[in-house]
Amino acid sequence: MLGLQEMRNTIIVTSIAFIAVVVASVFYFSSLNKGDQTKRKPFLHIPEDAVMMATFKNDEAVDGVFSDFELFRAILGDDHSRRLRDLQYTLLRDEQLAPYTLGQEILISFHLGEDQLNYLMAVPLTESLPVQVLFDAVRRIDRRYEPRWLDSLSQQSFMLRLPDSTALYVAESGDVLLASFSEALLNDALNQDVPRLAAGAIDYFLRIDNKNAPLTWYINHGQLFGLATGAMHTAPQHTEQLLDGLSGYSALHMNFKSDALMFSGNSTLDRDTAAYLSLYREQRPIEQTLASVFPANTASYLTFGISDFTALHSGITRLLTDRGELNQMLEQHRLIQRASALSVQDELLPEWGNEFAVIELANQAELAIIKVSDSLSFANTIRRISTAYPEGLYRLNHSNLLYYSFGDPLKTFARPYFQLVGQYFVCANQPVTLRQFAADYAARKTLATTLDYIDFESLLANQSNVTWFVNNQLAANTIARRLNPPFAAAYRDTTNFGYHRFYGWSFQLSGAAGNLFTSFYAKYARKAASAAAQEWAFDLNGNLITNPEVFHYNDTSEFILAQDAGHILHAINSNGQKLWNAQLPGPILGKIRQLTDSTIVLTTAKRLYRIDTDGNPLPGFSLVLPRDATHGATVYEDDQQVRIFIPAKNRILAYDGRGSRLGGWDNKTVTGDILFDIKTAHVNDIHYIIAATDAGRVYFFNGNGQPISVEDGGRGAISRNPIGLYLPADDPDRSWVATTDTSGTVHTFTFGRQHAEQHIGPRTSTHTVDFVNISDNPIPDWVFTDHGQLSVYQDTSLVYHYEFGQRLAARPLFFRLAHGAHQIGIATEGNRLIYVFNPDGTIVDGFPLEGHSHFYFGPLRKDGRRYLLYSTGDRKLYAARFD
Repeated sequence: MLGLQEMRNTIIVTSIAFIAVVVASVFYFSSLNKGDQTKRKPFLHIPEDAVMMATFKNDEAVDGVFSDFELFRAILGDDHSRRLRDLQYTLLRDEQLAPYTLGQEILISFHLGEDQLNYLMAVPLTESLPVQVLFDAVRRIDRRYEPRWLDSLSQQSFMLRLPDSTALYVAESGDVLLASFSEALLNDALNQDVPRLAAGAIDYFLRIDNKNAPLTWYINHGQLFGLATGAMHTAPQHTEQLLDGLSGYSALHMNFKSDALMFSGNSTLDRDTAAYLSLYREQRPIEQTLASVFPANTASYLTFGISDFTALHSGITRLLTDRGELNQMLEQHRLIQRASALSVQDELLPEWGNEFAVIELANQAELAIIKVSDSLSFANTIRRISTAYPEGLYRLNHSNLLYYSFGDPLKTFARPYFQLVGQYFVCANQPVTLRQFAADYAARKTLATTLDYIDFESLLANQSNVTWFVNNQLAANTIARRLNPPFAAAYRDTTNFGYHRFYGWSFQLSGAAGNLFTSFYAKYARKAASAAAQEWAFDLNGNLITNPEVFHYNDTSEFILAQDAGHILHAINSNGQKLWNAQLPGPILGKIRQLTDSTIVLTTAKRLYRIDTDGNPLPGFSLVLPRDATHGATVYEDDQQVRIFIPAKNRILAYDGRGSRLGGWDNKTVTGDILFDIKTAHVNDIHYIIAATDAGRVYFFNGNGQPISVEDGGRGAISRNPIGLYLPADDPDRSWVATTDTSGTVHTFTFGRQHAEQHIGPRTSTHTVDFVNISDNPIPDWVFTDHGQLSVYQDTSLVYHYEFGQRLAARPLFFRLAHGAHQIGIATEGNRLIYVFNPDGTIVDGFPLEGHSHFYFGPLRKDGRRYLLYSTGDRKLYAARFD
């Protein structure tokens, strides 16, 4: 007997809890069987009220997958887990019984009792095992089991007691071993008069290839609504009602991940089903984007993606006709036509877009969001049948327009208040819900920017038609209140159960040629599983104001340089211990440079420094700059000759490696202020010094300060970004310099003085661009950020795109990999998250995580691992190891 242990207002949670329980039981009974009989025999004993079933192979491979899988124990509970382990290792693996079940596939079915979830275990036997022989074997193994016949006359079944005095009921029938903690359920399995699973269901399950999955989960759709209503003491919510009348079956295969339960597979529905969800089996999956605007306090949501609105609405019309509701709606539409000169069919329906969602917030308030196809046209249409209210709110003048448009999920929004937010129609039954949504949306307090949801969303399919999601943390109180007391007690029990450790649960449904492809996900909260292991924390005198950087300290070790808000430069070894520090007169500008002799060059606005790795200045340094530097130094090394170039507004300051001014560079001025750092290049035996200015000009000098050329972006182009270089060694004539103007147009200048422009979409004047090798292609990729979005292009072809839903805190950072490609690092401003992207656009495992915008990700020790150096605003520098 097992408490249902977790069900939620949304039926998704109920189903999820059960699925997890199924999986858990599977693990603990994974040794219960071995044999090679037909798979059909166990199914023939399962009563028809089974809500779901699970099968798994009892072999060492499966046992290894499930051992120490903490998620199972969290759902099953410590006491029950211990009980099953005792049964598994003491009884079922005994040498007298193991040969009968060796290698067999175990079937477990789940049945809802009055106040608990009961399950039946069915194991096909390799050869006949009379129940008397089984009884005697159990008694010989350990007398503490105290086997006792339940019916001394027929001797069909017996009871044994586990060490904690729990009763297990056991029987054999038709070469199938049956066991349950519920005597009534075992009796139903033995009673031929109790209806069994339909033959069609068994045939469907047996046709499914388990694809070598460690576990297959079968769902009997027709029992789901009863499961939802039976586990709760409150009336079914509109989400649970979507399961009413659902028919058919699902067969889902388990995919293994240490911190998540994941299942996927096919679902079949009866052709004559009248359930709303069945309408989506004829839809094609689409990309669902609405979650990006959901409030951060979303407790659950249900989203729908529509590839063919006409087909969907035709199905909705059939459902309304069958329910006797359509004629009244059409009469109302005729009244609207006369009163407002608006046709619901011809003017309103075509305005709807291809996505809508129903959201429940943590305070149990509900709202719906519908994407519209043309926001300006829709605004004109919807206002003709609405009444204006203060603060940009409106209310529909007529009832059930949303129900008619989209069907059952929006039935409770009969005549809601609404507001128009960009391309979204947002409605609620209470104005206060909309006001709070508007405030959260303006502040970018969205679910998609929360750390745990970002982590969870990485599991979800990019395209689907229906997505059910429950935030277990925000929905916990609502779930517990709606469950019947026995189930609520198990759900709230943080000592024996681990439901509180889960962040969320989700089902996704996608149309698949008349059926559905179904996926299920349940994941621990992020704190319970992270790819990063903290190595050390170093105390600073203030928060970081520069990116930590790693340099060679000696032949065997590396060290870190980082500056805090007190302008103290800290030198730290790879174990987080202080090497030395130095007080500087201001912030370090740009990047710190390490030369081939391991010396360090850095710049503040007032001074230029060259020091050794122990912090000692070299002769001639530090030196006072004649003009304030505006960015960090660029160092050029050639045959042990060092040249240092520093931008100072519209001038270039030039020094040799001893701190002396270079001849030929005095009083060199340019039009506009120099942007970022100076670039150097060696092309066709010419050493170029290159500077780009905010006036849209690019200046080319030789190493002696003599002008070679000036390139102009033309038409008053203004730049705000650094220049990029492409210098192919095998074909120097193809070398180029590139930047963008404020419109985002890319300007490339070859060293042969050719100027080209390329347009790849509109950009705001605040966009950033960097030209860096992200992929393995030798030609630099174009890395754009703009309005919280990251886009990477190879020439004009998009490589990948990512939307953060937040303003970015700083320009992207780039971390070189061994093969020459780079990972991109980005920090967001509002929610202060750090992201690192692989060259293919996937997020590095373990990211995002909380941290400020100054960070480093890469090698720290000679151990082949990568490390994150970061801060969180608490005056510490942290190092985390990523394996």
